[in-house]
Amino acid sequence: MADRYRPLFKLDSGGMAEVYVAEAESVAGFTKKVAIKRILPSLLKEERFVRMFLDEARLSLHFNHANIVSVFDIGKSANAYFIVMEYVEGTNLKYILQYLAKHRRAMPIALAVWVLGEILKGLDYAHELRDPNTGRDLGIVHRDISPPNILVSWNGEVKLTDFGLAKASTQLESTDPGVVKGKFAYLAPEAAHGQEVDHRADIFAVGILAYEMLTGQRLFLAETDYDTVQNVRKAEVPSMRAINPEIPAELEEIVRNALSRESNDRYQNASDFADDLLGFLFSRKLKVSARTLRSLLDELRQKEPEAAPEQKPAEPGNVILQLIEEEFTNFKSLDEDSDAPAIGSQPLDSLMAGNMPIDYDPSAPLKLDGFDGVDGMDGDALPPRGDDEPTPPPAASSSTTAPEGYHRTGGHPALPASSGGSARSIVPLLAVLLLVAAGAGAAVYMFVLK
Repeated sequence: MADRYRPLFKLDSGGMAEVYVAEAESVAGFTKKVAIKRILPSLLKEERFVRMFLDEARLSLHFNHANIVSVFDIGKSANAYFIVMEYVEGTNLKYILQYLAKHRRAMPIALAVWVLGEILKGLDYAHELRDPNTGRDLGIVHRDISPPNILVSWNGEVKLTDFGLAKASTQLESTDPGVVKGKFAYLAPEAAHGQEVDHRADIFAVGILAYEMLTGQRLFLAETDYDTVQNVRKAEVPSMRAINPEIPAELEEIVRNALSRESNDRYQNASDFADDLLGFLFSRKLKVSARTLRSLLDELRQKEPEAAPEQKPAEPGNVILQLIEEEFTNFKSLDEDSDAPAIGSQPLDSLMAGNMPIDYDPSAPLKLDGFDGVDGMDGDALPPRGDDEPTPPPAASSSTTAPEGYHRTGGHPALPASSGGSARSIVPLLAVLLLVAAGAGAAVYMFVLK
């Protein structure tokens, strides 16, 4: 976690947030470029958008995968919320496809298949992710798989980003029935009908990407949003080989499987889709890697410099950046925010349903004078229970009752009260005398030996 963030330039903006590239500086003076997503000020009063933003932040903190953008910190200032993310120095799939379309080219088949495999690896990780504390399936669905959300570094790394519309079992904001979320041209048919979606909607979206990357043409996009949604609902997929004869029939069959109108007829998980794509590469003995993608990116950077926004930092003295820097100066991590709910600091009596002693401190040493039932010790060190009925043993399936032997108002275990009265009080004295006698006998024995 950095101690200071200094904005360098604005990277991108959308309908819900804007992204700045910033320099993170630590106490030791180390610096690193990061991307900071900032919720639009106009949406701060909209509680629903704030919840969606925090949903994205909460989900992203769970991710730790090479094909998903990492999140380092979540914070807020007086006027905004922020997500501090890994800065992927490169471009996105949208720029790459636009470049190829401009030059009337489709992406090379082997490279397209490899990129799709990288996307699916990240998706499969997200779909299968479980809560690290409970082991419960998080049920993550991205719901916005589209070219702008596929980041590509200049080194040939492929990473998923923008889980802002993701659906998960842990989210604060729920989707109203019939509400469509995501870019219309990349929706699954069930989403276009306003039905409940699961991870197979993401698989359909990757199928759309596959079609467009291999043919160089849009699949469902129409002149109006209405017509686009109608095309998605019909899910009619033209022949890919009629557009690009170089596409093998085996590969078209794989893509069509992902684009099945009914979710039950599609690949049921991203890993199966990825395995079939990998099998296609192996069966054709096609060699492809990040190095292959890097060659295409080198060509793109030379001919389309606008695809690299980081080459155009803002001028010094930019008023907007100065305001943003002031907000970054007041950046405070949510876990440091006094207004944020405390984690792991609840009083024990609330955790134990009021059955644990109020002043119980598990790290404190035991007080020997806190034991009762033994003559010769201060039996008033802890107050009595106040009732004569024996304390029932705790239920085997419950952890909300105090262990037997704990006082309601004391913090240390107490021995059970004795019922033998003074008859038992002499036992400890006799034990001590026997030990002394034994010690004396041992001393005499050692003396004789010498």
